[in-house]
Amino acid sequence: MSRPRSTATPDQRSPFMARAATPTNTDPKASAQDLEAEIAALREDIASITATLGDMVKQGANEAKTEARKLGRKAQQQGEEALEHMQDSFESAETELKDMIRQKPIASVLIAAGIGYVLSKIF
Repeated sequence: MSRPRSTATPDQRSPFMARAATPTNTDPKASAQDLEAEIAALREDIASITATLGDMVKQGANEAKTEARKLGRKAQQQGEEALEHMQDSFESAETELKDMIRQKPIASVLIAAGIGYVLSKIF
């Protein structure tokens, strides 16, 4: 059983359909010039792609710098907040210690002397 042949003209055919080979120019000079033109076009394409990739890398580096700066600022802010919290805690402890010394001066002196004695024996 034979398949019916397509009656479509070459312009109507799908780009995926096989086409018969068309005669090519067999002039060696023309072929060499065509190859040189194609090579020049490829070089331009490669240069364009390289420039595009370079721009993409620069953009990525700039985005990374920006993100690093943001993270640095955030870490600095958190560090400053932690420092303020610790300073507040030490000030509170200092106030409590001063109040305890004022309320019980003799006990405070004896505790300080005991701590001094223990430290002198250790070191």
